[in-house]
Amino acid sequence: MNKLLFWAVFLGGLVALYGVGRAWKLKPETKYAHRLLKGEIGVVTNPAGDRVWLALDKKDCYSINVAMSQKDSAHLKGCEDNQTAFPVAAGTFVKVMGESVSSLRVQVMDGPLAGKEGWVEFQYLRPRQPGEFQ
Repeated sequence: MNKLLFWAVFLGGLVALYGVGRAWKLKPETKYAHRLLKGEIGVVTNPAGDRVWLALDKKDCYSINVAMSQKDSAHLKGCEDNQTAFPVAAGTFVKVMGESVSSLRVQVMDGPLAGKEGWVEFQYLRPRQPGEFQ
């Protein structure tokens, strides 16, 4: 009787996990859809605007992310004036130089700010697509 109960609970657990996985539509990472790692080249992206702000110091990254999401241009302009952040155009290529929990240290690879480094939240970066910047 105990073996039957064990297998019933075990199979029930598998069915529950399968259902959860289907409901969340979990997808494995692919070469063109994953969180960027140190050494990879990615593209700055912002569906809500044409610029993404990079913090010069990791501790400022979260407040700049909040300001971008709330479209707080006064805060962002203040960061630029205080030289704690700078904007880059969406579509700019960057190389990941370091990682933190939710932010990445990146180096700008093209444009007028090439070579400059800053911190950005991971959701503002995407991997390169085939044929983009070698």
